[in-house]
Amino acid sequence: MKIDLSSFSIVVLAKTHNPSILNPDFLKVNGIVEQNFTPFDVLCTPPASHVFYKEALSVIAEFERLQFIDEDRVRIPYDSPIPYIAIKYIDVLPHVRYMASGINFVGHYVFPGKEIASFFISNTFIKNGPWSVINGQRPDVGIKFAYNVNDVLCNITIETAETNPGTIGAERAEDEYGDVMMDEPPQLNPVVLVKANYHLAAKEAENKRIKMFIAKWYTYFEEFHNFLEGVFPAD
Repeated sequence: MKIDLSSFSIVVLAKTHNPSILNPDFLKVNGIVEQNFTPFDVLCTPPASHVFYKEALSVIAEFERLQFIDEDRVRIPYDSPIPYIAIKYIDVLPHVRYMASGINFVGHYVFPGKEIASFFISNTFIKNGPWSVINGQRPDVGIKFAYNVNDVLCNITIETAETNPGTIGAERAEDEYGDVMMDEPPQLNPVVLVKANYHLAAKEAENKRIKMFIAKWYTYFEEFHNFLEGVFPAD
């Protein structure tokens, strides 16, 4: 089975983010985001700001939380620009009191039906017993793994869900005003949803450590990928 990776994101926590400075010009002038990226949804307010790009990339700022999200399924994770963007953002604003960072991967495996997806999880991880069938039905099952390696906390969750299959690599249609047009949502597919979060809690003013953590994102993805290969059968 092959994973469909749908999201790669990096979160940077701080005590004093300034959301009001986040806008397309700030990101472009400071070389944080590529010059040819096109914003289509922008919000700039003191408590929260965001910039969404047509290239399936977004930057979201709140007082204590800064998010860099890439949802281009063709590009992520290896060709994603968000590790560079996150590190460059920190370099542009080095005096912010950064406290922690997280690296997140979200993906799924498609199954023929929801019951089959749920059975796969329970059959793989849970011993048969009275809990296997309740009132004649198999319960939905979710599994969470948590462990700590070299001060990095990892959480991996596996659960059933339904997801929009989307269109991989498709261009976004625009209306006459240049706004992105949203198609009617297609029928949802039953899937086993997999998520990984790698979290580093740092001391104040440990910008270098946070940037090194972000720069090693590929190590954490390979670890996550190897974990999944041990759970889901090969094609």
